[in-house]
Amino acid sequence: MEYKRVYALIVAAGSGKRMNIELPKQLLPYRGSTVLETSVRKFAEHEMIDDIVVVSPADGSLDKTYYQIMGDIRMSEDAEDGDGRTKDILVVRGGEERSDSVFEGLKAVAEDAESKGYSEDEVTVLIHDAARPGVDRFIIRDCIEAMKECRAVTVAIPSVDSVRMAPEDAIKTLKNEGSYPIISSTCVQRELVYCVQTPQAFVLSDILRAHEMAAEDGFAGTDDASYAEHAGIEVGIVKGTRGNAKITTSEDLELRTRVGNGYDVHKLVPGRDLILCGTPIPSNLGLDGHSDADVATHALMDALLGAAGLGDIGRHFPDTDDRYKGANSLKLLSKVKEMLGEDVLVGNVDITIIAQEPKLAPYNEEMRKNIAKTLGISESSVNVKATTEEGLGFTGRGEAIAAFATCTIEGSF
Repeated sequence: MEYKRVYALIVAAGSGKRMNIELPKQLLPYRGSTVLETSVRKFAEHEMIDDIVVVSPADGSLDKTYYQIMGDIRMSEDAEDGDGRTKDILVVRGGEERSDSVFEGLKAVAEDAESKGYSEDEVTVLIHDAARPGVDRFIIRDCIEAMKECRAVTVAIPSVDSVRMAPEDAIKTLKNEGSYPIISSTCVQRELVYCVQTPQAFVLSDILRAHEMAAEDGFAGTDDASYAEHAGIEVGIVKGTRGNAKITTSEDLELRTRVGNGYDVHKLVPGRDLILCGTPIPSNLGLDGHSDADVATHALMDALLGAAGLGDIGRHFPDTDDRYKGANSLKLLSKVKEMLGEDVLVGNVDITIIAQEPKLAPYNEEMRKNIAKTLGISESSVNVKATTEEGLGFTGRGEAIAAFATCTIEGSF
C-alpha cells in the first residue's frame, strides 16, 4: 500500500570503541565531509524522503556537533522536498544499546508524525546505520517501493564467500580466546545466505510494536528486521551493494592518497645557527628567520598542510606571533602532524635542500631520523638530499638556502 509520510531514522548513537580512536567513527572524515553528514545527506537529498530523525549518543556529548551538521544540511537546496519545503531533521538522544537508541528514535518519529497529522499506520520509516555512508539513492528508492507490497523490508546482498556453521561452544571459545581451534563445523549452502545491510523499512506502528514486544519477552535481536520477525512480521529483501558496507574498524575506511608540495627559502646571515631538519650544521653563516629558520622543515610543514587542505605555515605560525620567536621547527612540525588528525597517515616524505655550501651529505641520515621520529613514521619513508645550483642564482651565490618538499598522506578525505 501507499504510505502518506516517509521518515528516515539515522542511528548515530555509538562511540565506535572498536575503532580504537577517541573520535567516534560517525565523525571521521569521509569523502570531503564526515561519515555522519554523508549518510544523512543521502536521505536529505532524496525526493522520496519527507523528514529525518538522527539519534545521537545518550550522554549528549555530541549534541552541539550534530546540531551544527544538521543545520548545514538543512541550508542546502537539495534538502528541500518537492514543494520547496525544507525537510525537518530532528536530533534525539539514544540509549545504552542500539535497540534502545532505535526505540527512542521511533518514538520521536511517531511524535513528529502525529504533530503533522499522520497516524503510525500512515508512516513508513527507514532505519539506517550512520556507519554505512555508501548507501545510494537507488537502495533508498527500492526500499520505499518494496513497502507497497511488504510491511517490512531489509537490504541484503548474496554472500560471495563460502559459509560454515560452527557449534555454539566453539563460538564462545573464539570470543573468549580470540583463537581458531580445530572445530567441527558444517558447510552451509552459499546460495541461501544473504548478508544484511541497512536501511530497513517498516510500517511505523509495526516496528514500534515489535520493539515493545521484544522488551516484554526479553528478546535481543541482531537488527530491526529480527525484531519484526519476532513479532510475526514477514520481511522482504531488497538487493544492496558492496559499496554499502558498514564502517566497524579502521580497516573498513576507504583510504585515499593526497600529495602535497612545499617550498621555502631563508637568507644566510652571520650570527645565526644553521639548523636543517632539526640538525645543527657547522657553518660560519646561519639562516635568518622568526623561528629557528629551519628551511627544510618549513618546506615539509607546508607540504603536509597543503596535502590536507589546511593552508600554509604563515597562517598557523605567523612571524608576528612572539610565541614562535626562536621556536624549534621540529616542534612546529609535530603540531602540524596533530592538525592532520589521528586518522590521517603520513605515507612518505622527500626533501631537497638547495645550498652551495656547506656540504650536507654527512648529515643526511641524522636529518632523516629527526623527521621520521617527529612524524612517527619509519626512516625508510623519509628521504633527504641536497644539491647545489652551480653558482647560479641567490642560492648559488651563497646568499640563501632553499628547500623543496613533497609528501603523501592517506586518509578518508
